[in-house]
Amino acid sequence: MLTKKLILAASISAIFMSNSANAVIGPIKITLNTEYRTSNPVIGDIATTIKLDKSQIVNTGATTFTGLLQSIPAVSFEGGQGNLRALRLRGNEASHTLLLLDGHKVTITGGQPNLDVIPVDQIERIEITKGPFSSLYGPGAIGGVIHVFTDKDINAISSSRMDISAGSKGTTKTNLNTYYKNDKSYLDIAMTDFETDGIDATGDGDLDPIDRKTFGINFGSQLTENTAVNVNIIDTKANIQYDDSWSTPKPDNNLKQINIGLSQNYGKRSKINFDLMRQDTQRREDKYKLNTYTIINETDFDFSKLSVGFSNTVDKDLSNVKNIEHTDFFTQWQGLIIDNEISLGARLIDHDKFSSHTTYNINWARDISANTRINASYGSATNLPDHYKNNANIVAGKTSLKPERSKNIELGLSNSFDWGDTNIKLYRSKVTDAFKWFSASPAYYINDGIVNIQGAELSIGTELFGWDLDSSIDFNKAIAASTNLQKGRRPNRSVSLNLNKSSGKWKRSINWTAKSSAWDKDNHSTGQIGGYGLLNLSTSYHFTEDLNIYLNRNNALDKNYEMAKGYNTLGKTTTIGLTYNF
Repeated sequence: MLTKKLILAASISAIFMSNSANAVIGPIKITLNTEYRTSNPVIGDIATTIKLDKSQIVNTGATTFTGLLQSIPAVSFEGGQGNLRALRLRGNEASHTLLLLDGHKVTITGGQPNLDVIPVDQIERIEITKGPFSSLYGPGAIGGVIHVFTDKDINAISSSRMDISAGSKGTTKTNLNTYYKNDKSYLDIAMTDFETDGIDATGDGDLDPIDRKTFGINFGSQLTENTAVNVNIIDTKANIQYDDSWSTPKPDNNLKQINIGLSQNYGKRSKINFDLMRQDTQRREDKYKLNTYTIINETDFDFSKLSVGFSNTVDKDLSNVKNIEHTDFFTQWQGLIIDNEISLGARLIDHDKFSSHTTYNINWARDISANTRINASYGSATNLPDHYKNNANIVAGKTSLKPERSKNIELGLSNSFDWGDTNIKLYRSKVTDAFKWFSASPAYYINDGIVNIQGAELSIGTELFGWDLDSSIDFNKAIAASTNLQKGRRPNRSVSLNLNKSSGKWKRSINWTAKSSAWDKDNHSTGQIGGYGLLNLSTSYHFTEDLNIYLNRNNALDKNYEMAKGYNTLGKTTTIGLTYNF
């Protein structure tokens, strides 16, 4: 049955591929990050993707990955500094966001990605794609995908960079980066040491310090005219002295990931990619090992592109000696048919604990005038029970937990005017067999019916009194069908304003982010979390082309706020630092 489904999916792609050459006009406008690792966007501008480059990341003044993402529209958090913080895209659960590091999934610990193992200073760019993309990236991508690319600017010249800073809460950071390049190879080495006294996250009277060290290597070489190899290594060791309500230390938040990739061109339009990844993660006493190998064949035609791939993933829980394994077959076609930009994707997931199933994506976009563009998408996704949920249910003697499934539809309209740009997105999702924690003795997880999610996003970009303004407002409702109540810790509304200005050697940034109130629990039993607004300020001065000093003031108004009841958050913080290229 699995083979038949694969053949069918590939046949559908081939049909569109063969027809497109005679039907299209003009060059193809969209590109595809087929599965992993290319520098192209996921599906061009068909998908709702937020992209942050190196300069934008630096301008935020963020010292942690969660701090960086906090200003993103339609993103909400829970939990305080030092704890495992939950991130939600468009009102989805934390486990519905797939975190990728250089093309590979970061293992879920405690039921969600451990975001703060990602070193901010070693990020080249981030792509945040909203909506279900299991067909592209595999299980877990129900709410969206956060794809982090580490430093490896193959277009840069050989150089070194030093970034040092100090600030509030005893915070210090040292980042050293060196880059070498010749005609055929490049080598990028980075080291980061970040320390902070932290805050009293749970009100127990003790500060919760963080000591995080990261080492990264990116190497690539063009072995022959048609053969290239790349190696990527990142190693993060974090000591986070966080005390929970049971006074249990949580000292470990570690990540080690090794990627080895090989690409081979054959013919003028075809390429095959081989990739092997090994990842070790640890949080507290929980240790996991993730092994993945992937093969992807890409073929370019005059007005289309076809990708077909295979991957095998084994997720090992070393503490409990348990494995989760799935083998995936996937295909993606994209092309231009009579000015219509179309992308079709499908993935067959053969899981060792569940029956095989299929996810898919259909994306369409069209320029209806020189200044107006419309797009639409429909897709499905799935989320499989992770080790955390499986172990809880095994202890409780429960074996009936089923995967979560999601379907999503989205419509978009973008316009360009003399004064700026606007973009409107409307979306609706339905999650079936949603996971829910059932407080019994022992506790376990159940499938709790349906969650309906709907929302709208409006963004405007313009120039205001010499400042570049990017603004957005988001509306979101996530309603559990069984109770007809808004899900907990999901603000209905969020607003973001970003102002940037460069004048001579000065660069200034202003960011204001606001979140509406939200219920603390799904059953609304503990009341609401108050809404809040945060003002972040950043300025920098370039003494020379190679020397830059910067000053960041986050939560400048010293707003007292909560993301979850009982968890304190950072007040006003100040950071001063310099970067030097040599």
